[in-house]
Amino acid sequence: MTTATITKIAATNVVLDLPQALHLGAMTVHRREYTLIQVESSDGFVGKAYCLSREAPMVEIIDRLLSPHVLGMAVNDVAATWDKAYRGSAIVGRVGLVVRALGLLDMALWDLAAQQQELPLWQMLGTGDQPRKALLVSAYPTSGRAASDIAQDVLDHAQQGWKTLKIARSADTGLMREVLSILDQSLAPDCELIVDVGFGWPDAEAALTELAAWGTPRLGWLEDPLLPEDICGCAHIRSETGMAIGIGDEVTDPSLFDRYIEADAVDVARIDVVALGGITPSMKLLPRLRDAGLRVSSHVSPEASVHLGVEVETFDRSPAGNPYDPSPTLISGGPTFLDGFARPPSSPGLGFEFAPDTFKKEEQ
Repeated sequence: MTTATITKIAATNVVLDLPQALHLGAMTVHRREYTLIQVESSDGFVGKAYCLSREAPMVEIIDRLLSPHVLGMAVNDVAATWDKAYRGSAIVGRVGLVVRALGLLDMALWDLAAQQQELPLWQMLGTGDQPRKALLVSAYPTSGRAASDIAQDVLDHAQQGWKTLKIARSADTGLMREVLSILDQSLAPDCELIVDVGFGWPDAEAALTELAAWGTPRLGWLEDPLLPEDICGCAHIRSETGMAIGIGDEVTDPSLFDRYIEADAVDVARIDVVALGGITPSMKLLPRLRDAGLRVSSHVSPEASVHLGVEVETFDRSPAGNPYDPSPTLISGGPTFLDGFARPPSSPGLGFEFAPDTFKKEEQ
């Protein structure tokens, strides 16, 4: 029997405008750009994946740096293909944008391999189909919004069964104090609130000063207070406040987690499957995180993260949509969310399809 090989790789960008600008840390986001990829095999299967591009040249990296190493490789050995692409691009890669692009490609390769085996990816990985805890990104403090409106978004989602809910930090300390005060009084004891700082503070002292102005909120964890490389700063915040710290969003070097563990600076490891280089390195990292006793939560990419068997992060995927992440309009399928849990799909591969006419790549 002839082994199926990878015959074609195509990537493209799709841009969707947001109804109102989002502010997170030093970033202002007016639109969401997604990179979509399709990988075809000699036996007729098509692997798919997508991610936030973060306005980076993901398509160019895939086309120029990664595809030449992947074309012709066997579909059924994703780890070998990942290693070839990683080493082939190592002179300019290893961390950063090249690893992010490799992460997107790796997700599509796993989708392809699992489809060929006619298995959902969770079954191929051996992670089981039990429901995973889910985290909902509930509210951003967009311009002009009152504290009561932001808090109401969170409370409305809690009424729908969500138990772990996240808001983004506002630089307006008075607004944050009011929002957190409302939620402390109104959220049920079995709900936990996350605040995503988005690397918004320059150092630990600035963080501690602002945190003192928030009062004494009941938080599940404080997410990304500083740039992830500031391990000492995060350890200082953790020790001074007693707050649980969540780190991992946009981290492209898995060894950073080892340094956090050694410094006793992290409570929640955030698996960013795209940034880490895909499913292949994420599965290797998970045992180390669990052996260290860390809680493991994913950063976006729910269609892939649900197959890893970790807590799954998502935005509101109701038919009405949400103003923060319009990606559900690009796809059908994927995990289902109910009562604060994510359930992996039973269909082969990652278990989703692109919406009709979404993927458009000009022939070279």
